[in-house]
Amino acid sequence: MTPRFFRHGELPLVVIALVAERPMHGYEIMGELARLFGPRYQPSPGSVYPAIDALEAEGLIEGEPSDGKTIYRATRSGDEALAARSHALAALELRTGTRLARRDSLDPVLARFSARIAPLSGRVDAEAVASVLERAADEIESLAEVTTEETNR
Repeated sequence: MTPRFFRHGELPLVVIALVAERPMHGYEIMGELARLFGPRYQPSPGSVYPAIDALEAEGLIEGEPSDGKTIYRATRSGDEALAARSHALAALELRTGTRLARRDSLDPVLARFSARIAPLSGRVDAEAVASVLERAADEIESLAEVTTEETNR
């Protein structure tokens, strides 16, 4: 028996992430799943469409008819669910090497960072880690300053 690619609750989470990034119809969702996770995972209508139906029934995504297809997008509740499960999404991204989350937010980056570092708690010097993180924060803040200067030119 082949092990399941997605763990419990991951496929719906991925579907929300996809339609939160860009509204799409069911066939596009299947195509994105194949592109992102293939060849290790090949989506099937028998798994993807029930996930879409369940998410719509829960009010996490909504469908709107358009040219004979239904275009799905995340609802506010879907965005909130995605934010609440950011650590699960980060763990999935780390496990699969696939980036799913919105590119305009640091939240997914921080969640992935936390998912990588949390298992090291108690095995590394907390003060040394704090020092590294302070230097990283300073460098990231300098990135924002450079961006602001370029914008003001």
